[in-house]
Formats: sequence, C-alpha cells, structure tokens
Amino acid sequence: MTSIYKTTDGKKQVLSFYENILSNWHKPSNQLNISTSLGNTFILESGMENKECILLLHGSGSTSGMWMADVKELSKHYHVFAIDIIGECGKSAESRPSFKSDSYSNWLYEIIAKLSLNKVSLIACSLGGWIAMDFAIKYPTMVDKLVLLASAGLVQIKAKTLFYIIITSMLGSWGFNKLNKLVYGNLDIDKTALKFASLIKQHYKPRTDALPIISDVNLKKINATTLYIGGENDCFYDSKKAAYRLNSNMKYIKCFVLEDTGHVLLNNTSMIMQFLRS
Repeated sequence: MTSIYKTTDGKKQVLSFYENILSNWHKPSNQLNISTSLGNTFILESGMENKECILLLHGSGSTSGMWMADVKELSKHYHVFAIDIIGECGKSAESRPSFKSDSYSNWLYEIIAKLSLNKVSLIACSLGGWIAMDFAIKYPTMVDKLVLLASAGLVQIKAKTLFYIIITSMLGSWGFNKLNKLVYGNLDIDKTALKFASLIKQHYKPRTDALPIISDVNLKKINATTLYIGGENDCFYDSKKAAYRLNSNMKYIKCFVLEDTGHVLLNNTSMIMQFLRS
C-alpha cells in the first residue's frame, strides 16, 4: 500500500504534532485502538458511559482534533467517541478503499459492533458527513440522530475551488495563506491549528478522487432526524443547494445556512445540543 504521506519523516512530524494536540484533549478520556478489516482505527472516548452515544467524524485532511472544543460540552451529557477516519492524517490505518464501495459504511458498522453499541447519533463534517449519510442509508436502524456540518455528497464541489487549490499549491507559504483565507474566511483561527494545517499541507497526500453524490432515492431512505448546518460562503459546496436537496427528499430535516460563514463552522455546539435534546 502506498503511503498517504510524502516522506517517512513528514509522517512522523504530522503525527508528533497531533500527539501534542491530543495532550490537551478534554479529561477524563480514553484512547482506543479498534481492529477492523480495513486496519486499526484510533478513537477518543469521553463522557458518560450510561448516556446516549455520539460518534464524531471529521473532514478530509483533518483529524479528531477538530472536535476539541465540542467534546468538552458534549461529554457533560453524552458518551462520545471521536473517530479518526481511515486514510486520513490521524492515527488510524492508511487504508483508502473506493468511495463507490460499501467499505466505509461497513467499517463504521464494525466499529460500532466492537464498541458494543446498539444505536448511535452521528455528528459529522464534510467527508465525515458523506460517510455518516452512507451509513444511515445502509444501516437505518442503527442511527438515532444525524448532524451534518458542511457535508460533502450533496452537491458537486465547486470547480473554481479545485482550480484555485491547484494554483495555490504551487505558490509556497503565500499560496497556503491565500488558500486559508478562502477556506476560513474571516475566522480567527488558533495559531496551533494553523501550524498543524501547514504541516499537513506540506507532508500529506490528500485524496483526489471525487466523492459520489448521494441520489434523491437514497436520501429518502434516511430515517434519522437530521440537522444540516452550512455556510453561505462555503468555498467547496453550495450550501443553499445542499439544503434544498435535503428539504426536498427527507422527512425529518432541519436546515440552517449561516450568513457570512464559510466551509469551516465554529461555535455551533449550543445549536447542536439543542437539536440533540429535542
């Protein structure tokens, strides 16, 4: 299997920095390593064992570290599992099965079974949103509630963004800063997070194959009560079109497209908590 990193040293740098980030993870917590048919899966477990279970799925080119602030609040009320997605730059296996197969939904099923969970809610961002929807379609009885943040799989990625990524990737630190401006907008991003993003861009090889768009027929199969949050200025996906598709095809759906907001959605924990409790 070809490594998802450009060099062995680059991989060490990314994972070492990630370890430092995890040292600030909300306590008490457990670090789990679950063996699956697609390799090891790294999971951060927090919260109350006798409460409802929530699985967190991050986006592409990211890690469970993105949930740092959310877990602090969620753990007060739920049993929370933040999962490093396989083939991404966290601590799970580097396996990258085809998006057109059932591999990701079956992988998530294996994890839930090995954690001895029956029914879960999913909070998922971008790529994680596509995986969460795919799972909810194929295993509908196992999903209680679904929270989709700037989710992939609903509309095609914007062509102009792909072109912009290609151009800026050739322009060093100046290009990296320009790309950050496109992705983060006017958000004040933590310096540690920006440094980690820079390391990932330098050493990690992102997937370039497109995610399949989930059909209207399959969206209608999702029975879970669902919350969708997108940003009106999302550089990757047209959030209004995504919300329209969800509203047109799902029974139990609430959609919010936030003004002056891009692909990165911060400080929405209270809205998510309100939805989960409803």
